[in-house]
Parts: sequence; C-alpha cells; structure tokens
Amino acid sequence: MKIAILASNFIRIPPRQQDVPMGYSGAPEQIVHRITEGLVKKGHQVTLFASGDSRTAASLISVTPIASAKNKNIGVGLHESFEYLLISRAYQMAKNGSFDIIHSHFDRKSAYFAPLVATPTVSTLHSPLEKVREILKEYKNSQYYVSISNEQRHALPDLNYVATIYHGIDLPTYLFDDREGSYLLFVGRIVPEKGAHIAIKVSRSLRIKLILLGWAARKNMKYYQEKVKPYIEGKNIENHGYINRESLKEYLRKAKMLLFPISWEEPFGLVMIEAMACGTPVVAYARGSVPEIVIDGVTGFIVNYSDNDQRGEWIIKKTGLEGFIEAVNRLNSMSKKDYQRMRMNCRKHIEEKFTVEKMVEGYERAYQKVLEGK
Repeated sequence: MKIAILASNFIRIPPRQQDVPMGYSGAPEQIVHRITEGLVKKGHQVTLFASGDSRTAASLISVTPIASAKNKNIGVGLHESFEYLLISRAYQMAKNGSFDIIHSHFDRKSAYFAPLVATPTVSTLHSPLEKVREILKEYKNSQYYVSISNEQRHALPDLNYVATIYHGIDLPTYLFDDREGSYLLFVGRIVPEKGAHIAIKVSRSLRIKLILLGWAARKNMKYYQEKVKPYIEGKNIENHGYINRESLKEYLRKAKMLLFPISWEEPFGLVMIEAMACGTPVVAYARGSVPEIVIDGVTGFIVNYSDNDQRGEWIIKKTGLEGFIEAVNRLNSMSKKDYQRMRMNCRKHIEEKFTVEKMVEGYERAYQKVLEGK
C-alpha cells in the first residue's frame, strides 16, 4: 500500500529528550515513529509528513527544516499554522493520486481536508475527545477514526470508528527482570490529574522510597510548588525530572511497582505497558483505559477512585487514597515467589497484546477494511 503518515511538525520524530518542550510528553511522536517504521519494515510504500529534522526509513516530506518547537521564529504560538501547511501539502499530493490511504495523527485538523479528496483518511485519536467534541460532531463522517482504547469512545460514541488499536512497544528493547525492585516509581507530567501528589502521600504513609520522573509546565507550576516540591526530601522522595528513554527503561526495570494514580479519563497511558514490559507491576486508579491495560491481581492492582466512582469489582475493596495505599502495601508485602510470578505475568501480558508488531498489524487491517469499503 501507498500510505501517507501525517504527523505534527511541532516535535521531531522520533523525539529525543532535548526535543520535547516542558509540559509535553513526546508519547504520540513515539507511537508515530513505531507505526511508520513498522509499516516500512512490512514492505509498504510510506511517506511521513513531519519536521525536516525527523529520522525515518520512510520518505520524508516537511515544510519546516527543524521542529517548530525548536524554531524561535515559530515556537508554540505559530506552530499550528505550520501544521496546517504540512497537512495541506499531504492533501495536495493525495489529490494527484499519490496515496492509497492517509493515516492522520490529528483528531480534527485533517478532518477539514479529508472530504476534499477521494483518498480516505484514517485518524488516530491520541487525546481525550471532550475538547474537540463539537468540531468532531460536525466532521464525524469525513474521516475514519481509530480509538486507542474502548474507554476513549465514550465522549463521542457515534464517530465513524473503524477500530480500537492499542499502542505497542518494541519489546526486545525493554529488558525483563524478575528480581524484586527497590522503590516506588511515578512517571508523567507533573499535573494534578496525573496524581504525583497521591504518589507522594502513599510513599510518606508507607515509608517506601519514591522516585518521580517528570516535569511541570508553567501553567502547572503552582501545583508543583505547593503539592510536590515541599516533599522532595533527601533520599526518601526524589524528582529526577524528564529523562531520556534508555534511562527511563532502567528506572522502570528496577522499580518495585509503577504508581498510576490518575484522576482523569486517560485514553491510554503508554508508561503502563512500558513498565509491565520490564516486569514491573502497576497500581492504578480505575480511570480511563486502566481496566483495559492492567489485569487486576495478575499484573498489578486496580483501585476505584472513590465511593461515587465505582468502575468495577476489584480485589482491593477500599477506594480513593486509602484503597491505593492498601494496594501498594499488599503488593509490597507479597512473598518473593508470588511477586516474581506477577512480574512474569506482566511481561507475558505485553507479549500477547501490546507489541509494535500487533499494533502495526491492527493498522494494516484497519486500512484494508476502509479500502474494501467495509
């Protein structure tokens, strides 16, 4: 197939530590890279629309020599204008018959262009849909949509969905370790909805070391200054900021567990599958995609967010902070044999459901389904 992969030119693909602006994660760009290279590897003719400093085995088309986040003349303020310029270039080529299908990684921006050409567009929805609900209602049939979890669809259940395709990782690059880790780990943006303050409360309550990996954008600095920074103390709670992916993998592998105390409907949560790939169990609130990714009691523990927010029947019956502390304590108190079994379960779970190969195969099926008019 001749496939156009339409990405943002805001952040280089694949993203390096120095390419990701403060407050951003780089996760969507990682996924774009994995899909693109996976499709090339399978013999498809792939064209990636991204920043000029991106690196890919596909053909690369850009309208900016470097990522706009790094270009002082563009930056955050003007980057959307250059995204539209890049999108326009893709659809001009599509109008001339250059592609069989366009795979967009924009939720709404490609929807404006998709009806103008005969080439179908498949859009992967990387973000929650609430903010773009009204726009997508108007364009719900202009392109096909891929959700990254079933939970993500709830905000707009009647979009023109073609599939739910979970993110995947390059499993061989994540070393498995069945040895018992030595600390709690929190990975993510330092924002209220990610729950770094909950991780801190759990650490302080159980007196278990916590390592935080992430940073706060300017708009979240008050939260960081009040809820996080005062508790970063000595060797008990450490914040190592945003780190490169190879270092992240080491932190994940050596952790006792990953804490994922989210208070919002996270559409996926890539770090959960990265942790489990290393054998590290996850303790998480039952929000967003968590019940689709973590197997309660097998690859970690799931906790209901509150008495008023019961998403399922889990092993831990308490809710909220009290339930989260109980879940962490239970996992921490496991026998060596049971804990090792859980780590092996984690790796097996990722092997079965969340690899790059399975993700790419999912997109191939979605493309074929669209092209066959099914």
